[in-house]
Amino acid sequence: MHETLGEAKSLIEPLIPGLEAVASVIDLIGIAIVLWGFARALFGFLGYEVKRFRDRAGASSMHRVRIELGTYILVGIEFMIASDIIQTVVKRQLADLAFVSALVVIRTAISYFLGREITEVRHEDSQMASS
Repeated sequence: MHETLGEAKSLIEPLIPGLEAVASVIDLIGIAIVLWGFARALFGFLGYEVKRFRDRAGASSMHRVRIELGTYILVGIEFMIASDIIQTVVKRQLADLAFVSALVVIRTAISYFLGREITEVRHEDSQMASS
């Protein structure tokens, strides 16, 4: 049993720098997705405010902005969780594992509650549309 574990460690050691680089790239992709979603939501929000000022637009436009931003945040967080999982495999020190595990738990909780909020906003939006 210990020999097999030792062999697995020796097989993964040369891959660690590459896996760390992959995890960093995945983190950057997640950040880029969140920033892209923020930019789109900002322009959507500003457009909504202009329409609201001119035409007294309804709240459904704002709901679409919130849904879109929330969706981008969720996707970005999912990428970051994937990066955290890779880092958990690579880092073997207890303090690092505890830190990465805490990040995964926090990001998963945020994803869960944000997903629920998006579902509620979509439900409100569909109710407003059918009225």
